[in-house]
Amino acid sequence: MGYCDRVSYRPGDTVRLAVSTTAARWRAELVRLRALAIPSAGVERRQERVVAVAPIGGDGIDQQTVVGSYVRVDDLPGAGAEGLVVSLAAMPTRPGDGAQELLAHGCPQEGSGWAVGLDAEGRFTLRVATGSGLTEVVAGLVPQAGCWYELTAVIGGRAGRTLALTVALAGTFEANHVVRPPTPAHTASTTLAGDPVPGAGPFFWACAGTGTTGAPVRCYDGRIESPILVADATAAGTRAELVRHPALLAHWDLAAAIGPTGIARTALVADVGPGELHGTAVHHPQRAVRSSGWTGDVADFRFAARQYAALHFHRDDMTDCGWQFQGELVLPPELRSGVYALELTDTAGGRDTVPVFVAPPEGTATAPVLLVLPTNSYLAYGNDHVGVDSPRTQVWSQMVPTLDDFELFRDARRELGYSLYEAHADGSGVCYSSWRRPLLTLRERVYDHNAPVWQFTGDMQLVDWLDRTGREVDIVTDHDLHAEGVGLLARYRAVLTGTHPEYPSLEMLRAYEEYVATGGRLIYTGGNGMYWVTGYDPCDDQVIEIRRWGGTQAWLAEPGEYHLGFTGHLGGIWRFNGRAPQKTFGVGFVAAGNPGASAGYRRVATDPAVAWVFAGLTREYFGGYGVSGGAAGLEIDSVSPLLGTSPDAVVLASSVGHGDDMLEARENFNMTSRVLGGARNPRVHADLVLVPREGGGAVVSTGSIAFAGALYDLAGQTEISRLLGTVLDRFVAGLPVLDTPT
Repeated sequence: MGYCDRVSYRPGDTVRLAVSTTAARWRAELVRLRALAIPSAGVERRQERVVAVAPIGGDGIDQQTVVGSYVRVDDLPGAGAEGLVVSLAAMPTRPGDGAQELLAHGCPQEGSGWAVGLDAEGRFTLRVATGSGLTEVVAGLVPQAGCWYELTAVIGGRAGRTLALTVALAGTFEANHVVRPPTPAHTASTTLAGDPVPGAGPFFWACAGTGTTGAPVRCYDGRIESPILVADATAAGTRAELVRHPALLAHWDLAAAIGPTGIARTALVADVGPGELHGTAVHHPQRAVRSSGWTGDVADFRFAARQYAALHFHRDDMTDCGWQFQGELVLPPELRSGVYALELTDTAGGRDTVPVFVAPPEGTATAPVLLVLPTNSYLAYGNDHVGVDSPRTQVWSQMVPTLDDFELFRDARRELGYSLYEAHADGSGVCYSSWRRPLLTLRERVYDHNAPVWQFTGDMQLVDWLDRTGREVDIVTDHDLHAEGVGLLARYRAVLTGTHPEYPSLEMLRAYEEYVATGGRLIYTGGNGMYWVTGYDPCDDQVIEIRRWGGTQAWLAEPGEYHLGFTGHLGGIWRFNGRAPQKTFGVGFVAAGNPGASAGYRRVATDPAVAWVFAGLTREYFGGYGVSGGAAGLEIDSVSPLLGTSPDAVVLASSVGHGDDMLEARENFNMTSRVLGGARNPRVHADLVLVPREGGGAVVSTGSIAFAGALYDLAGQTEISRLLGTVLDRFVAGLPVLDTPT
C-alpha cells in the first residue's frame, strides 16, 4: 500500500510517497491513467508510462499506523512539595470498556508521575507513584455513558499527606444523555505511602502516553472539558475559583479557541494560565462539541463558547497515518495536466495503484475544457466499510454482499481510518476525513455496495470518454477549486463536474455560481451533487469536516453540534443554508436506488431553440443502458421551482421507467409516510436541464450519477456520448445556448 503527501500537484512539483510492504523491496513508476477497467462492461485499463520520470524504489517497511486522538503538552513541571490539585469535567462514552486515562503525567505504574482515569470496570481512579510504591484511590460512583462528571484530584506533596479524588454529578439537563437520580459527591481518599515521584516527559490527555512505538496507550473515549492544575494541594473551590488561585499552574480553556469563523488553530489547545503550556491535539479530537454547561438555547458554538469548551476523543480517530516517506519524484515541468498514478510493485508480487492528480501550471489553462474531480467525495467515502458493517446494505442491494479478497483486506485494515458514512466505536458519527492515508476506495475493485462503478472509478469514465473522443482537457481537484475560486474556472471555455460532487465547500459553490453568472459554460454530469456542507481545516487542507443533519444521512450529529468547527457554517445540506443546488445547477437530489432501478431519458423539450442538443439522436427515448443500468440512476436529481430552479430553465428530457427500488430522498416529504418507489411516484425522476444565464453563460445538468456509465459501448458511440459531445462542443465554441428561430 502507499499514499502521497497531498491530493493535488502541478508540473514541477515534488511528489512524496509513503509505502508499506512486508516484501524486501518495492518499486514505483509514474503512469498516466486513460481508463480504469470495468470488467462487467468489457472496459480495459488504459495507461502509459511517463518515460521522463525514472522509477523509484526502496527497502520494504511494514509501516504501522498510530490510531487514537489525544492532546500532548510538553514541559509541564512535575508536582512539587506543595502538591497539586487537578480539576476537570469529563463525559465518558465507553466506561467499562478497558482501562482508560483522562489525564496522565508520567506513568505511575512504572514509578513516576500521576494519572486520572477509568479502571477496567469504568470507575474513576487516581494513581500516584511514590518512593514507596503506587498509591491509588477509586471513586465509588460508577459513571453513566454520555453524562458529565466533575472531578477534583488532590495530590499531597509529601508522604503521609492526602491523596483524594472527588467525583460529583455535573452537566445540565440538556447536556446529559439521561436523567440520573440525585447522588451526593463521592470522595475516595487515602494517605500517600511515600513522597510523590514527579512526572517526567509530556503531559497527555485521553491516553497514558505514546509508548515505545509512538502509539497512544490506554486511550479514552469521551469528552474532556477545560482541565485546571493548581500547584498547591490546599487549594479548594470550583473550577471558576481555582483559576484565580495564585498557584495556578495551567488552565487549558477550550473556549478560548472559538472565534467568529470557527476554530482557526485546530491543533492548538491553549493554556491561558501564567506558563502558557499550550498543548497539541493529535488526530483531530472533535471540537465544537457541547460541554457540561450547554443549556440548549444556543446551537451555534461561536455565540456560546463556554458551552462548547470541550474536546471529544475517540480511540479510533486517525487523520494522519504518520508513515515514513521513502521516495520522491519530481514531475517534469512540461507534464500535461491529467490523472496519473504511481504503480507500486514489490518483490513478493504485491501491487497497488496510488492516484496522482496533476493540475496545469499555476495561473494557466492548457486546454479549453476543465474537469473538476470531486476529491472531497473521495474523502467522504474513503475506506468505507459500509458494505460489511451495515445491514442496510443487504436491504439496498437485495443480496448478500459479495466480498472479494481486496474487500476483505480493506475490512481488516481498519487502522487506515473510516469514511464519513460510519460511526466511531462509541456511536458518534465520523465527521473528519483525511488524505494522509492510503485510500483503498480509490482503486479498481470487483465489488462495491453502491454500484459497479462509483466515485473515482465513475469519474474515470469521463476521463476515458474525453480521451477516446479526442477532446483536450485540464484536470483539477475540489481542493484546487476551493483554494483558487472562480479565477481558476474563468480560464476555461467550458467546465465539467465529476459524477458525484456531493461535498462542496462554500468557496466552491461561490466559484461555480460566479462563473456561470459571468458567461461561463458549466456541465454538471452527476447526481446528488452540491449537497453536504463541507469545510476544510484552516491549518491543513488535506482534512475536511461535515456535520450530518436534515438530509439523507448515515448518522445524525448530536443536538447543538450542527455547526462545523473548521468554519462555523451551519452543517447539514446546503439546501438549508439558502444554497439549494437548484439555484445554480437547475436540479437537486430527489432519489436514490440500486442499479436495477435505473432508467433512460425521454425527450420532453419541443422548443426549436434547444433542438440542437438532440442533434444525431433519432429516438425520443435514449440512454436506456449503461454500466450501472440506465443513464439515469444510482442517485438522481430533478428540477424544483420551489427550491430555486430558474423560470428560464428548459427541461430537455426526463427519466422514465424507474423501478420501486429508486426511493425518494427523505428530506423531500418531511413526515412519516409510506415511501413509494419510482414505479409509483411521479416525483422520482431525473431531469436533463439547460439553464441559460445572462451574458451567454449556461448550465447543462444531467441529474444522474449513472450518466457517465452510459458513455461507453464496445460497439461504438452511444446516444449519451453523442448528446454530451454536442453540448460540450457547443459550449467550447461559444455559440449561443438558445437558437434564434429563423
